[in-house]
Amino acid sequence: MNITILTGSLPSATFVDAQVNAMAEDGFSITVIGKKSGQYKYHRNVRAIVVPDSTAQRILFILRLLILTGFKYFFRIVRNTAGIYSLYHDLLFYLPIIYSKPDRIHIQWAAFVHNRDLLFDLFPGKILVSLRGAHINYTPITTPEIKESYQRLFPKVHRFHAVSKAIAKEAEQYGASADKIDIIYSFVSDEILQKPVQPKTKQAELRIISVGRFFWKKGYEYALDALALLKERGITFTYTLIAEGKTPASIIYQLHQIGLKDRVNIVNGLSHNEVLKVIERHDVLVLPSVEEGIANVVLEAMAAGTPVISTDVGGMKEVIDNGVSGYLVQPRDVKAIAETLEQFVVMNEEQRFAIATEAKDVVGRQHNKQGFVPAFQQFYNH
Repeated sequence: MNITILTGSLPSATFVDAQVNAMAEDGFSITVIGKKSGQYKYHRNVRAIVVPDSTAQRILFILRLLILTGFKYFFRIVRNTAGIYSLYHDLLFYLPIIYSKPDRIHIQWAAFVHNRDLLFDLFPGKILVSLRGAHINYTPITTPEIKESYQRLFPKVHRFHAVSKAIAKEAEQYGASADKIDIIYSFVSDEILQKPVQPKTKQAELRIISVGRFFWKKGYEYALDALALLKERGITFTYTLIAEGKTPASIIYQLHQIGLKDRVNIVNGLSHNEVLKVIERHDVLVLPSVEEGIANVVLEAMAAGTPVISTDVGGMKEVIDNGVSGYLVQPRDVKAIAETLEQFVVMNEEQRFAIATEAKDVVGRQHNKQGFVPAFQQFYNH
């Protein structure tokens, strides 16, 4: 079976590329389409179609694909498009898909369906859509035209893949039929899962870490305000924040205002393997997000033996049993974050290790590749 996957960029998010390679290893013929954003490495069963950046290269790209596809669907695309500029962009979108000769088209980010009515007309019964946090939780709220596209096109989607039960429920209000949704949790690599949890020696200072990107939904300002409360209470700690992109002025100003510059280390991005090593060296990971699906960094931290304090958003309660395999607090509740960190401070090594061990067991049972692959086999073959 030929699966064409619209990822947006090559490489894509770590969990998306892990899915691509896992299904290619299982024997599916995969084509990924997107713009090149860095170095990528896919399984031999994966063909990458890179959409060029420059206008000149794009025009040549379009002409080449028109010839290779024998102008298939060209006139339908023209009739569906208003103006040369729109035609140019529509050809960039549709021609690689047509050229890939898909049996299934898997859209990794739901908002990609926006105004793509023609895609459903050209490939009826072949469109699959993944339902992930931001694209379902807040994009249709902040962008009404995308909500309208969801309501119009979701009923035409062949199957949906939801990363959590919570996100599946959210998508139903936009026209995703419950009987068309497969809930398939992301998986953590065997390499991480097979590594035993090591007890961590309790240090004089609590080593706290957060990982993500600088974006409003990540809620870092609430974590910093919680740390300011810890400082007021005389608790010794360090906080490492690994986040992609330039540090926003608002975060720098907040650190200055609350007097935490000497306790906070901001790292502007590391490789995935380096991030995992840093997480392992910390006592607790804090996820202060106001919106998530199920955060992959939480799954990896739990698998690596670092306990987690997360906001109770999206599907986080599907992986964290509060007080047993980690901790859940309400979003934007600065006091609750601080109090939970303070509770963690007074725990002894055995209590911390018990939480870490339980967290590892949960991820091992629920987020493993051995369960993921057959679930996706069924998803693609349905």
